[in-house]
Amino acid sequence: MAFVMQFSFAQEKTITGTVTSAADGLPLPGVNVIVQGTSRGVQTDFDGNYTIKASTGETLVFSFLGMKEATAQVAASNTINMVMSEDVETLEEIVVVGFSSKSRDELTSAVSNVTSEDLQKIAPSVSIDNMLQGVAAGVQVTAQNGKPGQTAFIRVRGIGSINAGNQPLYIVDGAQVNENDVNAINPNDVESVSVLKDAASTSIYGARGGNGVVLITTKRGKKGKDAVIKISSRLGRSRKVRDNFTMMNSAQKLQYERELGVGTGASIGSNAELNALLALDHDWQEDLLQDGLQQSFSFSVSGGEERMRYFFSLGYDDDTGIVRDIDGYNRSSGRLNVDYDAKPWLTVGTSLSFSSIEQGDPRDRNNAQNPFRAMYDYNPYEPFFRRDANGDVIFDANNNPVLNPTSAGYPVSSELRENLNTRYNNRFLGNMYLDMKLHENVKFLTQVSGIYDQFRRERFLTPGSTLDLIVNSNVATGDKTDSGSFDFTWTWLNKATYSNTFGEKHNLEVTALTEFVRRNYRDYLASGTGFVIGGPSVLDVSAAPDTVGGTRFENSLFSIAGNVDYNYDNRYILTATVRRDGSSRFGANTKYGTFYSGSLAWNINNEAFFKSNTINTLKLRASYGTSGNDQIGNYQSITAYGYAAYNGLNTLEPSNFGDPNLGWEQNTNYGVGVEFGLFNNRLRGLVDYYNRTTSDLLLNEQLPFSVGGPTVTGNLGEMVNKGWEFELAGDVIRTEDFRWTLNANLNLYDNEVTKLVNVDDPNTADNESDLFTTANFFSVLRVGEEVNTFFLTRYAGVNPANGEALYLDTDGNVTNVAAGNEVALSGKSPFADMDGSFGTSVQYKGWDLNANFYWKVGNYIYNIPESNMLADGDGIESQNQRLDAFNYWRNPGDTNVLPRPSSAGFAADAAQTSDRFLQKGDYIRLRSLQLGYTLPKRFTDAMALDNVRIYAAGTNLWTYAPEFKGDPEVGIGSGETQTAATGTIPGEFALYSYPTTATIAVGFDIQF
Repeated sequence: MAFVMQFSFAQEKTITGTVTSAADGLPLPGVNVIVQGTSRGVQTDFDGNYTIKASTGETLVFSFLGMKEATAQVAASNTINMVMSEDVETLEEIVVVGFSSKSRDELTSAVSNVTSEDLQKIAPSVSIDNMLQGVAAGVQVTAQNGKPGQTAFIRVRGIGSINAGNQPLYIVDGAQVNENDVNAINPNDVESVSVLKDAASTSIYGARGGNGVVLITTKRGKKGKDAVIKISSRLGRSRKVRDNFTMMNSAQKLQYERELGVGTGASIGSNAELNALLALDHDWQEDLLQDGLQQSFSFSVSGGEERMRYFFSLGYDDDTGIVRDIDGYNRSSGRLNVDYDAKPWLTVGTSLSFSSIEQGDPRDRNNAQNPFRAMYDYNPYEPFFRRDANGDVIFDANNNPVLNPTSAGYPVSSELRENLNTRYNNRFLGNMYLDMKLHENVKFLTQVSGIYDQFRRERFLTPGSTLDLIVNSNVATGDKTDSGSFDFTWTWLNKATYSNTFGEKHNLEVTALTEFVRRNYRDYLASGTGFVIGGPSVLDVSAAPDTVGGTRFENSLFSIAGNVDYNYDNRYILTATVRRDGSSRFGANTKYGTFYSGSLAWNINNEAFFKSNTINTLKLRASYGTSGNDQIGNYQSITAYGYAAYNGLNTLEPSNFGDPNLGWEQNTNYGVGVEFGLFNNRLRGLVDYYNRTTSDLLLNEQLPFSVGGPTVTGNLGEMVNKGWEFELAGDVIRTEDFRWTLNANLNLYDNEVTKLVNVDDPNTADNESDLFTTANFFSVLRVGEEVNTFFLTRYAGVNPANGEALYLDTDGNVTNVAAGNEVALSGKSPFADMDGSFGTSVQYKGWDLNANFYWKVGNYIYNIPESNMLADGDGIESQNQRLDAFNYWRNPGDTNVLPRPSSAGFAADAAQTSDRFLQKGDYIRLRSLQLGYTLPKRFTDAMALDNVRIYAAGTNLWTYAPEFKGDPEVGIGSGETQTAATGTIPGEFALYSYPTTATIAVGFDIQF
């Protein structure tokens, strides 16, 4: 009898139930339900339901992020429903910071965190940095341009440097990556993105964290969880964002030419000739551009057992781009993350990923090879193919229609089809680690991580092509250039951590670490000429070698650091960090720099005296610290020479003057902030103020040509950044079936150059002259002004008496000469005074709607395309004009008009560089819109699936730019004039770069 009773007691049975929130009664999906003391566990589905096997007498443990853990003992009933309460006291949102993770209420620093759930609500992109635009306060994101797969400029809390790089440090699962390597990461693999913004959070990274840190953490398996398989797919169409101006059609352009007495319009002799030209009217954008097709597919499996967790994924993304005859972008990627408990005291693991990217490149430069200039320049009455006197298309000897070179003299479609440029990137990214528990209170981690980037670019000029015949005197030749690089950066981290709790309230954690970072870079170039028409394009078959070359550089960084975290009863929290970095980039006397920070926080809501039914969260924090920057060229501290010709002889000339005292650029940063939550945290927000001084700026100074004339890098100045950040979110409606949330953030920026110590000039304030760097095209550095204040002649309008363009000289007097009268335009720079976003999220039963608007105010952009589209008659025979070009001076007394066209008696003075073409870049854009529907449980159960969601998403669907003519989101003005490299000034000028695109996509996510 006893045996039978014991057997019955231990027999397993099936327990079912529903888990809901005590705050609003809503079901909680994703709650972990585990049989206490075992590895048996499940998660609740979308409707909060679960099913698990357990024995009578065992205990079920319910846990969920942001909720208090709950338990229930299995008794006679087979149904256990659980109501979970919000953990208002601990706010268990886990945020990755530095080399550890903390709950939100333990933070003493300014950190913005974006989870995978947040990313799912944003219109998708192949590069995760673009998805961060408008999501986090103090993080300004600008797409470099609209090219498929292109990355973005991210600036954390304004401008941290001038010439030594402004990009933050990117860390992916411990591996340091470059700004342009972020598109190697599949966004579907990302668990969270943490942006560290102040000295308290970044100083643990020392020199590398001077401009903020972006920590990207990928997904990992969870212990005691059955395999979860997820399939995601998306199909979309993209199109160039619509222009906010109108180009002339054939009738208008011919009329304009006739009025000015130039070009085809001035030579028309009959109505028949005019009608024939009018019949050819077309839009070159339709000939050169297309609707891009985007496809994305992702597959992942994740899970875990008692000792091992795993995450495996594969992904494929393809985007044809919007340029005809060019294959835009495709990426294949894979990832494997594994964690294994080899011993009770030892966990080993790895994160490995691979991506292969292929991109087709149209020429992105300011000449006839650029399709984005051609589509505006080409006259609308000039046909795509050449035509004979009868209007019939002309065919070549191979019966192919002949492309029309137009009055510009070059058919850009030939460039796209026959001058082939393709880039290939293979990237290996990952780490391996051992995490050891040496004692109950002591842990030791050693981790090796790295990224290997194998890049190759192939450019093949097809023999017999239009450009080939031009450059080779009408002889079919062809040429091929192969170039590439091998770039390997690896990091070795060793970290020891002691943690303990004393007297139940004193929590102490002490960390000591060493870190070694080394980068090894090599590149090559080889070219050859002479290829057979229709033959292979490999260099081995070229008739003659042309050039060969290659370079190499290495740099390294060694650091030691210590960190102390003290938490008293989750009320008073103190963090202190010190780190010493040694960089190979600096001189022998200044290789090492020491950086430190201190920060504290007070969780007022945890105080016994603070009892409020309205305010649930109230936290004050403050921080102060320093960091460094070594992002300059390699070997700048070393004197170097190069070969040159002098008076017919070979000689050496200085290519760089070294300085053994060339040292660290220093950032000193302090800030204060308050975080709050009201009405059971239905209203949430924060306010932050920061002040950052960057001293010993690493800038290039031009030396006199009498000593060889190179630029030399030195510690030459100082600037100050300060600003405010505001975030606010609120649940307007929060019921069981309906939730409506509004959110917004606002960022205010203020920047000033406070010191320049290059060449003394008694004619300027404080004996300091203006400084121009190699990155400046239209701007200057001047004490008392914003960084990169525009340096242009001031346009004074049109002389109403004769239509002449007028300018102001440096003394403010009216003149008709622009050159030599440039002045610093106070308050006008490429950098915004403020930006932000606002959005909404609506959930009703299975439906969800998410929208986000991004805006920017206060920046200026030099609009070079406008100077061509309003050319005042200069060269208009071969370039179309905007419709408002008709508004030119015609009669004495005309005002509010454009200058009198050059063909009517003036030279091209009107088109001189001046602030006539400097425009405010203010805009607001519907950045992201997404509508989704999750199938009810009764349907997914019938299909043996856990979750099915379908959605439609749009990106850049609407833009309002009241002053800038063109797309106002300008990153790289021209891809072959600027690059995303160190020193580039994002948004300084627009120059026919790859346009921004608007995208509409549909997709689905299936989980089982």
